[in-house]
Amino acid sequence: MIKCALISGRGMGLMHGGNFHSHPDAEVVAVCDMDPELLAAATEQFGAPGYSSIEELLANCDVDLMLMIVNETRRIPPLRQLLAAEKMTSPSQRRQSLSGEDSGLKFGIDFNYRFMTHFRKLHDDVVEGRLGEIRMVRARAHFNCWSHVIDQILWNMGRPEWVSVMGDPSEEGGWQRMIQMQWANGAIGSLAGSNLWGYDDHPLRVMIVGDERYAEARGLEGWYRRREANTSEDEELWESEEGNSYQTSFPRMADGVIKAMHANESFPADGEAAWNELLFEGAVHRSALNNGERVWLADVEKAAMS
Repeated sequence: MIKCALISGRGMGLMHGGNFHSHPDAEVVAVCDMDPELLAAATEQFGAPGYSSIEELLANCDVDLMLMIVNETRRIPPLRQLLAAEKMTSPSQRRQSLSGEDSGLKFGIDFNYRFMTHFRKLHDDVVEGRLGEIRMVRARAHFNCWSHVIDQILWNMGRPEWVSVMGDPSEEGGWQRMIQMQWANGAIGSLAGSNLWGYDDHPLRVMIVGDERYAEARGLEGWYRRREANTSEDEELWESEEGNSYQTSFPRMADGVIKAMHANESFPADGEAAWNELLFEGAVHRSALNNGERVWLADVEKAAMS
């Protein structure tokens, strides 16, 4: 049984924690939140001891997995606390929390879109070579899906060498980006994003074009199409009949994490996936600040490590 501690008493945290708690091989044995009301809600839901600080949590419970579900703007301080605490953990202990490869502990990030059937179909067609040699990627997304659409591009294609971006980071009243990119093998790509368009034409779409076939995955409900190159005839057209793929992806992700822990394997979306997404975002921001200047991801990584 994998013992989990949940750091969050908000809605998304309770949902994620619930997916692990309902798994037959996992249970939430401790919860943590600074807000007394949120902490009370979490302790009631899971019937587990509650702690109002990371320090108190670490001092009073021994778990296998830390589940930190915290907004991006407030994530770094508690993450640093967990990393610092885990560096002092004996190698003989089974604790597998938010940490890096050098410590021998596991780090994972919840890129749950990888567990949606239509995005998995796209990934399998790419890595198994059914599209042929990849020539181009075209993607768009609402801001709410932004980190996930970036992960989809990187998951399928790896890190591009450079990005060039239009979009003012300091602009008020809206958020938009138009990104061009290129990979070492010559493949090119584009990604457009905004928080001003709606969900009427799918909140995200990813098309990957090979020299033999091209394929596209759309939306959160579940839609996928593959066609031969330079044709309009469907080779495969799939639409979900199971309801919303977004909702079912969360328990699938939890199951993938638990299975990875039992097999002592990397998490489905590991620390490298998280790092690559941050590098991409850093390069995008740097390019946008400099009027579309071409920014090489290797330079951003070098600056981050210096």
